Amino acid sequence: MSDPVSGTTVAAAGLMGASLFGLATGLDYGVVFGAFAGAVFYVATAASISRVRLAGYFFTSFTVGVLGAGLVGARLADWTGYRERPLDALGAVLISALIIKVLTFFNSQDLNGLFSRFRGGDGNGSR
Repeated sequence: MSDPVSGTTVAAAGLMGASLFGLATGLDYGVVFGAFAGAVFYVATAASISRVRLAGYFFTSFTVGVLGAGLVGARLADWTGYRERPLDALGAVLISALIIKVLTFFNSQDLNGLFSRFRGGDGNGSR
């Protein structure tokens, strides 16, 4: 028996949603698709994470990708010297994929121990 919704259907619906988002907000399609691709990169490969956490990672990654695309695209253009076209779409892909790696890194760390070091503790919660 086949699945009621295939992976192709989910991908097509996601791209349609990204297109409608770009159309409704007036954002550059390259940036919207880049942020979508960067967000889907991790979400599609994650296996042992709850659906709620995956949705949170996707939403955060997509949002940071759209908002940070201009900054990262400008830095890429400065670094590479490429001036023919804006590199905002590539910046959206990179920042979307990178922010999920940063979030998963912080999620796997003991943040109480990290913050207690900044407050003057020894990392074990004591002063």
